[in-house]
This record gives sequence, C-alpha cells and structure tokens, in this order.
Amino acid sequence: MDYQPTCNTTWTWRRSCHVKELMKPGYTNCVWTGTAGDCSSSQGYKWLQGEQVKCDWFPLIWNKSSIPKHSFVGWLAVQGRLFTKDRMQAFGLPTNGICEFCLDAPKNHQHLLSQCIYNQKCWDSLMLWLGMTVPVQDVVQWSVNWRSRSLLKKQVVFTAITALWYHLWHARNVCRLEAKLFTSFFVLKKVISEVQQRCRQKLSTSKDQLPGALTGMQTS
Repeated sequence: MDYQPTCNTTWTWRRSCHVKELMKPGYTNCVWTGTAGDCSSSQGYKWLQGEQVKCDWFPLIWNKSSIPKHSFVGWLAVQGRLFTKDRMQAFGLPTNGICEFCLDAPKNHQHLLSQCIYNQKCWDSLMLWLGMTVPVQDVVQWSVNWRSRSLLKKQVVFTAITALWYHLWHARNVCRLEAKLFTSFFVLKKVISEVQQRCRQKLSTSKDQLPGALTGMQTS
C-alpha cells in the first residue's frame, strides 16, 4: 500500500499506482470497506463516484426512441454547454454575439432554446403537430412533472423535442459557417421526418398504436 513508483517507470504503471492512491481510503487493514472480501472493479467505480444526485430530466434526453446525436446535443443544451456565442466570447474568440436567426439579441442558451422568434416559431409548429401546448421556457421542468398515461406518447414527444433542439443547433451552425438560413418549415419538416422514421423503427414491436401525428405531415 505504501509503494511509490520511481521516475523511470512507465506512464501506464505510474497511472496504475495513482489509481491505487485514490482507492487506498476505501481499505481498512487491506480489506475493502463494507465488504467481507476483495474489491471488485464495479464496487470501486461506484465508491469513487460518491453520492450521486438524481437527474430528474434524464428521461427527456435519454430515452430509447431518441436518436443518439440528438440526445447528445440536448444533453449539452440543458446543461448550458453548447458552444454559443457568449461562450465563444468567454474563450476570447472573435464574434459579434448576435443571433444568426433574428439578428437581434445576444446568442446564449436561453435565447437559442426559448427566446428567439425563429426558434419559437419552430417550437409552436412542433407543438401543433404533436397536438400539445408546452411552454418552451419551462420545457425541462415540464418534462419532469408531466404524467402521461401512455409511455409510448411520452417517448414520442421527448424524441421530437430533442430532435428539434438538434436541428435548431445544426441550422444555427450552417447559418454561421455557410451563410445559409433554413426556413422554419424546412427545419420542422426534417424534425418530423426523422421522428417518424425513428419511432416506427424503435417502437414497431410495441402493442400500442403509434400516435396519429406520426402518420401525417401536419406542418401547416
């Protein structure tokens, strides 16, 4: 337990010894704390993580119907980790800080997801297609509190929300880097098409019937 690697040992061995130092507090008299035997890698991993705070909005982002790349962008967006212009400025990168869509307010996560007129139009159209009314400003908290009788409907709605966030982020990047502005109808059409295809693929074995919204292109 007290061994320390010398400076001429390999990087891999030094890293292994570093992990040993991290794990030492979990041992008492060479016995793993809380067990009668040796430590397993899964036990050690959970111990190193410590007490974990439950993520209530997890189902909104990571459900079996969502497309992985959509979930990843949604996960970054909810945590304020997308590389928006306010974050670019914080890193010292040159940018005008103006929204590419409405050319008005500073570009940050709050503006991207809820305040921009362009994004609000896409959101309202998506809600019309889904036959729902969800306040875009409170969508994360709404997803935590929403109690739907149909798990299938919940998966479809959450899949559609993350798909919209992804395509808004993609449209923003195309506008910034290629000077091309997609219409809100084009963005919504992409979202609906991918949601339809994904849900039919992932939920095809379900005994429930797919929501009526998935059978048509109600984008008017």
